[in-house]
Amino acid sequence: MSALAKLRMVQVVLLWAWDPIGVRGIPEAVDEYDSYAPAVLELLESGASDQHIADYLTGVTRDRMELRPNLKAHEDIAAMLRELYAIDA
Repeated sequence: MSALAKLRMVQVVLLWAWDPIGVRGIPEAVDEYDSYAPAVLELLESGASDQHIADYLTGVTRDRMELRPNLKAHEDIAAMLRELYAIDA
């Protein structure tokens, strides 16, 4: 999988699975979380643990968006990202 395809995969997961502000399915918001995708991809590429990735998502949700994070969902999303990334790592 190309680097661009990996980045796109992360963008899709962030929009459709993570979506802390609830914009999934709104065409105008398709790029809402794109700015977080490079950091997530870097974590995946560096071999960061699922917990580290979940912690990143939690930090963004809590500190940048000032929302209550869903810790269990973040752990599940981190595992999903890891599995998808591993398909063609």
